[in-house]
Amino acid sequence: MKRERAKLENDRVENSDAIVETTPASSKRQMKKKISDDRSKISDLLPIDLKMEILKRLPVKTLARFLCLSKEYACIIRRRDFMKLYLTESTNSPQSLIFTFENKTHWKHFFFSASPWEQEEEDEMSPQNEDESSSSACVATYLMKCHSQPYTTIAPSVHGLICYGHPSKLMVYNPSTRRSITLPKIDSQRINMYHFLGYDPIHGDYKVLCMTVGMHVYKGRGMAQELRVLTLGNGNSWRLIEDFPPHFLDYHYSPDICINGVLYYGALLDIKRPAVMSFDVKSEKFHLIKGPDRDLRPKLKSFNGKLVVLFSTNGGFELWVLEDAAKHEWEKKLFVSDIDCWRNGCMFQVFCLTDEGEFIFAPKELGKPPFSLLYYDPQENTEGTVHIQGITELKLPLWDNDSDRRLISIFSGHVENLMCL
Repeated sequence: MKRERAKLENDRVENSDAIVETTPASSKRQMKKKISDDRSKISDLLPIDLKMEILKRLPVKTLARFLCLSKEYACIIRRRDFMKLYLTESTNSPQSLIFTFENKTHWKHFFFSASPWEQEEEDEMSPQNEDESSSSACVATYLMKCHSQPYTTIAPSVHGLICYGHPSKLMVYNPSTRRSITLPKIDSQRINMYHFLGYDPIHGDYKVLCMTVGMHVYKGRGMAQELRVLTLGNGNSWRLIEDFPPHFLDYHYSPDICINGVLYYGALLDIKRPAVMSFDVKSEKFHLIKGPDRDLRPKLKSFNGKLVVLFSTNGGFELWVLEDAAKHEWEKKLFVSDIDCWRNGCMFQVFCLTDEGEFIFAPKELGKPPFSLLYYDPQENTEGTVHIQGITELKLPLWDNDSDRRLISIFSGHVENLMCL
């Protein structure tokens, strides 16, 4: 009997100890559940428009975490109207540069991005000496590499997406999400194909324009034969376009740029006279614009929201701004510069023009680190240098310790994009 009483007392003590030990953990769980419930109630009280206003200010990496944490927020982030709102917000924020390098030894293209303007805003917030204000630094992000071969497309960044690759395996890539899709192969006997990427800001549609070019006619130039269009996300199938003005293309050089829903690319009225073809992404209508009468290979850029044909001249730059496409009217702007383009044993040349009118210089051949940019504002007659880390120093197969690397393009105006490819 005494043994039974002692056993009962021991059981009570053990049970009591167990209750004492488990009570704090149980309380913590209850507290966490209460906080979670309170947050859910607060979130439920917020209108959908306010939630979208908050989410649009977050970086893509943060939003990617939200996709896993909440079904509600995942539904918001995947909404088409939110993606369009996010893209508008990104367009109004400091934009990035996209760099394309080529390794001719291994036939590879390497893509990087960097945001020197974002760094400049941070630098302006801190006190600097007058000499230091002309120099800043930022870190580049390695994006990807792809195979390089003849007829490889490298289209500019268009509202956050890049179109690249050989016609047999053309891809559209989103650097923000690191996702890509391979477009359907076009059944054509022509091997000379050109691809351009355009964006319709009204409906938020991305369209890829494909053009086949006929046989060589004169100095590497041929006539456009077939034009097709593919709308991303709408079945991803090519549609043949019947109505377009006759024009020629240079096999080796056909620059392009998309501005305010209009895709422009370099063309020729005949085998000699330069022109620019415009393609309205929304209506899919073409218009051939007579270009400046120059027998040079220009760059197509955007300046204050207008198309610019950029030529490098001895001691400066020649800009032709498109004022009236219907009347083929261009305004010529001549900028004289005394910039020393020979720096650190490398020759700098113009690669890019920002929409604000700053010229961006870079060395074609990669030298010792760090990789640097020179930017020049002709309106203010000021210049500065941006040192970009993470390009020449990158340890990557077929990239580091290889001297046969050269810069082939710099595209400005790259923005973050949520589009799921």
